[in-house]
Amino acid sequence: MLSWALLVALPAAFMAGVVTGMTGFGLALISTPLLLFVYEPRTVIVLTTVFSIFITVAVVRDSWRDAHRRLALALLPPAFVGIVVGVEVLRAVDPVYIRLAVGVVVVFSALLLLRDIRLPGAGSRWGPVVAGSASGVLSTSTGLAGPPIVLLLAARDFPKHDFRSTSALYFLVMSVFGIVVLAFRGVVQTEHVPLAAVLVPAALVGKVVGTAALKRVSEKAFRGISLLLVLFTGALGVATAVWALL
Repeated sequence: MLSWALLVALPAAFMAGVVTGMTGFGLALISTPLLLFVYEPRTVIVLTTVFSIFITVAVVRDSWRDAHRRLALALLPPAFVGIVVGVEVLRAVDPVYIRLAVGVVVVFSALLLLRDIRLPGAGSRWGPVVAGSASGVLSTSTGLAGPPIVLLLAARDFPKHDFRSTSALYFLVMSVFGIVVLAFRGVVQTEHVPLAAVLVPAALVGKVVGTAALKRVSEKAFRGISLLLVLFTGALGVATAVWALL
């Protein structure tokens, strides 16, 4: 018999799969708020990381030829450094203020790209260094790892298939690294295994639906959807920060 928690978690996993299957990112943005209604934060972190691994493996597998592998690999070293820096930032600065500042920058950047105004330096060799570092720092200080990568790919005008596969490849490696860290720190528990086993199939079905939807979406619409997701992420960060400060 389905419990109330599963009635919430199954659609959350499915919708996360749809969005990630179509864009290659956005999984945590879709699933985390819903899962937090029925599970504790530690369980949600583990579940979203597991979802990310399975879905991005599926995305990378069916789009490997479209992935800009050199760019994805170039993003990873600065991202790993950023993860360590983010932990220290979190210790030194109130995370509410971090989320507020980052949210404002993300919203502003997304609005510029929606108006086809290019971000300075995005096409240079330093673009991946800045984006990877920012993604790593934000992953451990705010949980907003996606926006810097999406903004970089959007600023470089990646076609939708290249965008999807490259972002998925990057987040796959980050998720594998994340689950290893979580397991090492004892966050992953045995009770998470059967729950993940129930929810992962729903996420994978969603991925299939998202991949099918990608074929019907134009390049312009895909860019708009991607940037609107980032805009929503930034706006949500600002709203939650302001709410916490009031």
